[in-house]
Amino acid sequence: MKASEPRVLVIPPSYFAQNRIVGGGERYTLEYARALSVLTPTTLTLFDTVAKEETLDRLQIRTFAVRQLAERRGFPVTREIWRAFREYDLIHVMVFPTPLADLALLSARLRGQISVLTDVGGGGACWSTHLQKLHPRINLNRLAHGLALLSRHAARFFTDWPQPQTILYGGVNLKEFTVPARPPEGYALFVGRLLPHKGVLPLIEAILPQTPLRVVGRPYDEGYFRQLQQAAAGKQVTFITDADDAELRRQYAGANVVLQPTLPANDPAQDKSELLGLVTLEAMACGKPVIVTRTASLPELVKDGETGFIVPPNDRVALQQHLEKLVANPALSQTLGMAARRHIEQHFTWEQVARRGLDLYCHLARGPGGAQHAQP
Repeated sequence: MKASEPRVLVIPPSYFAQNRIVGGGERYTLEYARALSVLTPTTLTLFDTVAKEETLDRLQIRTFAVRQLAERRGFPVTREIWRAFREYDLIHVMVFPTPLADLALLSARLRGQISVLTDVGGGGACWSTHLQKLHPRINLNRLAHGLALLSRHAARFFTDWPQPQTILYGGVNLKEFTVPARPPEGYALFVGRLLPHKGVLPLIEAILPQTPLRVVGRPYDEGYFRQLQQAAAGKQVTFITDADDAELRRQYAGANVVLQPTLPANDPAQDKSELLGLVTLEAMACGKPVIVTRTASLPELVKDGETGFIVPPNDRVALQQHLEKLVANPALSQTLGMAARRHIEQHFTWEQVARRGLDLYCHLARGPGGAQHAQP
C-alpha cells in the first residue's frame, strides 16, 4: 500500500440494497466516499442477492451478493465476500454497532488491514452489544485502529477510547447548493424530520401570525403532525411533506432564514440527536443565515451574529426576535447569508472533509500501532 493512496472500502449505514432507507447518514457517506475517490481509490459497498458494479465519477459502487437479506446471528457473509475484502488496505465503517461492523473489524485485524469507524447514528443488536453487557470495554468496535467523528460533540462519546481520532465534520456540494440570484421572498424555513426533538412545535408556537413559515419534512408520527397542524391554525404556516431534492433547493432559495431549533435530550450526556447539522450547512451554502439552538453539534457550525444566531433551547422569545428580524429585514438576511456562504467555502467542503479522512488513514498507516497493509 502507498501510505498516501490506500485502497479504501466504505460501508454505509444502510448496506442492504433492497428496501434501503436513504437518510442523512447515507447521503453523508456517499458524498464523503465520492470526494475521497478523487484523492485515493475508493469503493462504496452494498449487499444484495445479485452482485453488481457501477461507477459514480471516480467512485466505484460495488454490490456484493449475499445468501439472504437478513442478519440473524451474524452478517450473512459468503466466501466470495470474505475473499473480496482482502483487496482493500483500509475498511471505513460508517455505522456501528452492527453485525457487519463486527465482521469488518475482525476481518481487518486478522488480515493486517486498517479499520476506521464513524458514528453517524444508528446501529443495532450484534455480538458487540451482547459482549458489552458483560463489560463496557468488551466491545468488538474497540478493535478499530482509528475514529473519524462528525463533530466535537460526537467525539464526547469516545473520550475513553485510546485510538487516534479526527473530526471530519461534513461538507456541502457547492455546485448543487448555490446562492440564488434573486432576493429572499420573505419567509422563514424549517427543514427536517417532523419529530418532537426537532423543535418544530415550539417554533410554530413562537412565530407571529403574520410571519410566513414553511415547514419541509416528512411526518413520522401522525399524532404529532396533528399537533403541529393545530398549532399552525390561524398562522401563515405551509407544510410541504413530499419535497424532492429540487424542491428543497427551491425552498432554500426563497427563504430569509433557515431554522434548526433542535431540543436537547433529557440526558445531555446521551444526546445523539444532532451529531452533525447537515441542514445548517446546506442552508449556509445557499447563502442563508441560520438560527440554531445551543444543542449538540449545532453551535460548532454557526458564528453567532455573523452567519446566523445561536439561541438557548426552549427560549421562544429569543427565537422569535431573531426570526422576525431576519424576515423583516432582507438586507440583513443577505449580508449574514453571504458571510454564511463564505464560512462554508472556507471550512465545510467535501474536499476538505475527505482530506481530513485521508490524513487520518495515512497517520494510521505510518504511525506506531498502525496496521500493516492488506495482502493482495
